[in-house]
Amino acid sequence: MIGIVITGHGSFPTGIVESLTLIAGDNPQIKAVSFKDNHHELESEINQAIQQVDTGDGVICFADLAGGTPFNVCSKIASDDDHTVKVVGGANVPMILSGLFERELSLEDFTNRALENGKENIKAFSLESQKCSEETDGI
Repeated sequence: MIGIVITGHGSFPTGIVESLTLIAGDNPQIKAVSFKDNHHELESEINQAIQQVDTGDGVICFADLAGGTPFNVCSKIASDDDHTVKVVGGANVPMILSGLFERELSLEDFTNRALENGKENIKAFSLESQKCSEETDGI
């Protein structure tokens, strides 16, 4: 099963995990790692989280912002790794939630699926006007 590490600034990671738990219940092999202000501490905590959730099928690190410190730290770890760690920036609940039920895929397929689901679930609210007629309004 693919392990999941969620990281980001402040309470973003713990908030995402709380939301996932509320929606889908407890899930194994998920760790939240918050970035407060210490880059070296963050790297140590992410490395530790990766080791805790990795059972041999790989790990995907979801970060709040592509290019932010948590994303960059995960990317450094992934580049030093032997292709068993993937990194996604701009994480959202739908991409991770859908991934919870597809963790038996290959790490590459899982990552691609998560990206697709994340993009597909970004929507803007739009109020569409309804045409009223005497027949539908009962007047």
